[in-house]
Amino acid sequence: MINDISTINFNMELSTTKQKTIDLLSTEWPLSAKKIHERLQKLYALEISYQGVHKTLQEMIEEKIIKKNGNNYLLSIEWIQNTRKMLENVERTYLQNTKITIPKDIQSSIVLEFDSFTEMCVSTAELLLSRQLAKGTNDKTFICTLEYGWWTIKFRFEHMKLLYDMCRVNLNPKNIIRTKTPFGEWIRSQYVATGGVSAPIGTKVDLNEDVFIQGDFIIEVTFTEEAKKIIEHYYNKWKGLNDSLLEFGIKDEPKIHATMRITKNPEMANYLKRQLNKVFEKTEN
Repeated sequence: MINDISTINFNMELSTTKQKTIDLLSTEWPLSAKKIHERLQKLYALEISYQGVHKTLQEMIEEKIIKKNGNNYLLSIEWIQNTRKMLENVERTYLQNTKITIPKDIQSSIVLEFDSFTEMCVSTAELLLSRQLAKGTNDKTFICTLEYGWWTIKFRFEHMKLLYDMCRVNLNPKNIIRTKTPFGEWIRSQYVATGGVSAPIGTKVDLNEDVFIQGDFIIEVTFTEEAKKIIEHYYNKWKGLNDSLLEFGIKDEPKIHATMRITKNPEMANYLKRQLNKVFEKTEN
């Protein structure tokens, strides 16, 4: 979920002074008007008088962006919460019909929160199938490392076609499943059958998160400890698709919280690809 207050710079109604004051108070608070004036001049090189800062602070109080506590100022919790809701609406534009859209001019990371393992699997597969992350590069595939392997808990048969299409378009994508479970072994067999290249299940790498690398981008996914326990429970219990269909064919899947960070970083992406590819070089020898 996009939740960095310093990214709130798309509101054209905010002046430069107001925006910089928000940036300042998002990292340090409460501050007096004198300290805010000093820091705006020192950190942001703003040429503004103390009277100008005081006037701006009064306007921000009236607009309910900040609150006054004695002689000090801090951001309004209500404003932060309302702004976060606005940012979440922006985030939803990146998840139209569960499809993630990467802006062309992305400079940092997009952070998304999921409470459905199925939705996350489908959204990620659709993103990798679209090859948005590989635009402008000669990269024809992707490589990933997963703790247990990914498979939709609330399975629908169109998910199998999505997996096939993703592997076909990406020319034998490589995957490493780090923990061996009965359902994980079955998942690995499906990856191979649909065109993926899998390392021996249980292969360890120096990464604790689930990571995909495609083009100049890194997708990093972290699960809560509770989510990991839920996944491990079912992956050790199930041996194949029939087991998951019997378990969740007609009932809702459990909520599983995961955080996905999508970052453009060509140097790190190339480094991780080289490191993970060494795993496959070793198994081929």
